[in-house]
Amino acid sequence: MKDLYQTLGVSKDADAREIKRRYRKLTQKYHPDKNPGNKQAEEKFKDVSTAYDVLGDPDRRKLYDEFGEMSLTQGFDPERARAYQQARSGFGGGGGGFPGGMNFSNFGDASNASFDDILSQLFGGGRVRSPGASGMGQRPRKGQNIEGEISVKFLDALRGTKVPLRIDSSQGGARTLDVRVPPGMADGGKLRVRGKGGPGNPPGDIILTVHVKTHPYLRREGANLHMDVPVTALEAYRGGPIDVPTPWGTVTLKLPAGAQSGQKMRLRGKGVKVGKRDPGDLFLHLQIKLPEPGDERLAELLEELQAGEKVRSKLDFGE
Repeated sequence: MKDLYQTLGVSKDADAREIKRRYRKLTQKYHPDKNPGNKQAEEKFKDVSTAYDVLGDPDRRKLYDEFGEMSLTQGFDPERARAYQQARSGFGGGGGGFPGGMNFSNFGDASNASFDDILSQLFGGGRVRSPGASGMGQRPRKGQNIEGEISVKFLDALRGTKVPLRIDSSQGGARTLDVRVPPGMADGGKLRVRGKGGPGNPPGDIILTVHVKTHPYLRREGANLHMDVPVTALEAYRGGPIDVPTPWGTVTLKLPAGAQSGQKMRLRGKGVKVGKRDPGDLFLHLQIKLPEPGDERLAELLEELQAGEKVRSKLDFGE
C-alpha cells in the first residue's frame, strides 16, 4: 500500500489545513465528473479519498503515524499492538510477559509462534482482514465526517428548501440525498446531516457550509431585510396606498404625501424568520422613478410648476 502522505503529496509534519487543501485540489483534479471514462483518474480519486479519510481525522492519523498500515485494518487494537512492540524485543530471547495477561505461553513455544498468530490476538481473534471486512472482537468506531459546500438562492435560503447532494464514495460510485435547508439560513452557515457520512458504528455526519447567492432587490442585515422600492413622482407627491411585492406576498403600503427618495418605511415581522424566534422587519427604501427623458410636453409642465423653486437653498456652507 502506498504511503498515505505520498498519496496526498504532503510531508509527515504537514498541518491539518495543508492536508485539507491538498485533498481538495487533488479531488477536483481527479473527480470522475471531470475525467469521464478515465480509469487511472478514478483510481487516483479513490486513493486520495482513502488517504484523507485517515489523515484528515486526528485520531486515525495519530495511529497511522505510530503503527503504519497495520492501523488501517478492521478491529485494530492499539493497546495490544503496543504490548506486542514492548515484548517483541524479548521474543525468543528469554521470554517476558505481555501486559494485560497476554504472554508468550498463549502461543506455546514463543520462538515458534508465527507473526500471524500474534496478529490474531492483537486484533481480538480471527484473521487479519482488509478494511471493510468484519471480524471478531471489532471495536465500534464512529464513521468519518464528510465536509462539503452547497450554494442556494437567496429566496430559497429565506424560505427554506431542499437541495440534492451527490456524495462520491472512496470505493467508487456515488449516492444522492436531499438536504433540507431550514428557513432563514444565513450565508456561511453550517448544516449537519447526521448519520449520512462515512460508514461506522455509529455512521459519521455530513457537515456543509452554505453559500447564499445575492439577490437583485433584497439584502439582509441580521434578521432584517432591506429593499429598494420604486415609486412614481405622482405617487410620492399625492401619497396614499400602493401595492408592493415582498418575499411573503404583496402588501399594501400607505405612502405619506410628499414622500422623498431615500425615505425609509418599515414592515414589521416581514423580515427573516429563523426557527421559533420572532421574525425581523422589512425596510423599504423609496426611490422616486421619473419618466424617461424626451417628453417635451412633460418638460414644459414641470418647468411651469417648478419655476423659481430653490430646492438647494438649504445647502449653506457659510460662503
